[in-house]
Amino acid sequence: MLRFCRGSDLICPLSLAQSDFLPSNGVGFRGESMSVTLNRSKWSLMRPNLRDMSGASRIVRGGARIPVMVNSLMRTEGVACELGGDITTGIGSSETTEIAVLDMGAYFGEDTGAREEFVENLGDQCHRVGLFYVKNHGIPQELCDSMLAVARQFFDLPISVKNEIDYTASSQFRGYMKIGVENTAGLVDFREQIEFGPEENAETNMGENIDSIFMRLRGPNQWPPAACIPEFRSIAMEFMEQMNVFSMHLMQALALSLGLDQDFFDSTFLPHPHYQMKVARYPPRSTEDGDAEVGTFGVGPHSDTGFLSLLLQDGVGGLQAQTVDGLWVDVPPIEGTLVVNLGEMLQLATHGYYLATVHRVLSLPGTRSRYSIPFFFNPRLDAEAKSIDIKSITSKEWRDTTTKGGESTHGGRNKLHPVFGINTFKSFVRSHPQVAMRHHPDLIDAQGNLVLDRLLG
Repeated sequence: MLRFCRGSDLICPLSLAQSDFLPSNGVGFRGESMSVTLNRSKWSLMRPNLRDMSGASRIVRGGARIPVMVNSLMRTEGVACELGGDITTGIGSSETTEIAVLDMGAYFGEDTGAREEFVENLGDQCHRVGLFYVKNHGIPQELCDSMLAVARQFFDLPISVKNEIDYTASSQFRGYMKIGVENTAGLVDFREQIEFGPEENAETNMGENIDSIFMRLRGPNQWPPAACIPEFRSIAMEFMEQMNVFSMHLMQALALSLGLDQDFFDSTFLPHPHYQMKVARYPPRSTEDGDAEVGTFGVGPHSDTGFLSLLLQDGVGGLQAQTVDGLWVDVPPIEGTLVVNLGEMLQLATHGYYLATVHRVLSLPGTRSRYSIPFFFNPRLDAEAKSIDIKSITSKEWRDTTTKGGESTHGGRNKLHPVFGINTFKSFVRSHPQVAMRHHPDLIDAQGNLVLDRLLG
């Protein structure tokens, strides 16, 4: 059991000391003990008997709080969460840890010291965890509640009405997807969803040149019938715009956290960032589903391929994130917050210094569906990925499993292209070949195989 508390004591039964591990962050595990260095003071903790949790070790120094997250020191507000897994399988233990809640009010405010502390804590979270909550983000709670409300209304519609905006009718891969359309990590996603993007006119130049093939992603959304939910479009458009603006603020804060100029990322994203939004429903798992592949996960373990992901979730729960030690940590809903996790493109740009967190959604038993609105904020379609020079820091100093340039954590066959839009288009085509065959037949050879990779060289 690994438990971290808010008070002056750290209660720490050390179930993670499975092998020698000594990162450069001042916290390390050596066989049966853990050493902690803080402000040049060192404590050694002996690993207790794991069958006797009363043997918990305790760190106390002058009443000072020493909050810790798994293998790292934290200096920020946190929330206790349940761990949903053990080291081997990620399933079955009942541990606790902390996920930070970062206050954007400190960043937006006029107190320079509070702003600098926020930026420092942001960088700490991105480096050690890659996932955190934000509060006081500036998006009205009324708008968030309205977005979730119209989502529920849509999924309550008859399937015949939902199918009127089936995604296969969109050359931009947008629209309604029923349960079973997508799969992650080889498992069918147990969710239904609508895909949205920036509302634009379809390009007249639809990317005949392979170098501009990403232009095919530009175009209109498919909207639920106004007769059924008249306010859906206006609410969703306002929500996407607010998320778009906030995400750019967050990218500027991330630049500062890396020791860069605040506007470092502006040329990569502006004037027209490319974003995607899903409106998703995860049905509850019925008892007859058992451990079948369909129904165990709402969405299987994965990391996001882009830069930044933000999530509005309802009160049901089910989201989990994986720590660097392989443990699964619940990310419970907290009213008034968004969940933020980093994507692979940002991990690559920082040479692995910032983490793209692996996460999943459990399909929970019961009677309540889970509704969530994930928003993926990414560069302009024509932007090229650029490496960030983080002075005095190399990835090897921080972790052994550095992501190499051009490789996705999804596997070697998913090579990332330097142009973001091409990488995005490839991802859609691979995930939805039926849309490619219907709307992009020039990418299919006589045998029905996708030839996009060959065309890209």
